[in-house]
Amino acid sequence: MNLRTRAAVLAAALTTGLGLTVGVAALPAQAAPAAPAATWWDVGTYGTKSKCVDAGQQYEREGWPYRCLYVTGAGWVLEIWQ
Repeated sequence: MNLRTRAAVLAAALTTGLGLTVGVAALPAQAAPAAPAATWWDVGTYGTKSKCVDAGQQYEREGWPYRCLYVTGAGWVLEIWQ
């Protein structure tokens, strides 16, 4: 609808006493951003491998695969797959 037609419709509605609902045309939905690729997330550092495994098994019970990696100078790093 062009501007002149809209003005005519508005004028007709106002002169006849009819209410006019002004709406905004729905805009197309924006595409949702793609989910990030699954990867290993660092969730903690432990002094011993057994402590890292103990913590990792708790994540495993919740459905998160884990791994413990030894990092020189940092100790055992617990990572979970997300």
